[in-house]
Amino acid sequence: MNFFFTWKESIRWQRLPAFQKLIGTLERHLVGIIEHCKHRVRFGVVEAINGNIRSVIRRGRGYKDHEYLILKVQKATATARSHTKASILI
Repeated sequence: MNFFFTWKESIRWQRLPAFQKLIGTLERHLVGIIEHCKHRVRFGVVEAINGNIRSVIRRGRGYKDHEYLILKVQKATATARSHTKASILI
């Protein structure tokens, strides 16, 4: 983090418009970048979940109750854990 803030201050005095735009973009997305570094969620998993959500919405053709839609999405995106080490050992 200290490197980013030091770099940002050094770029500020150079007045380069492209780098000023880059700094603005990085500052807007800084929380997301830090969270990605902490948790390392693969984008393939995220895209698969998004596909499942879109599939549920498409099959439902519009839900009257928002809570029911959330329940269906949770059910569709839940992962089965039937082959864990504990179940294999038992």
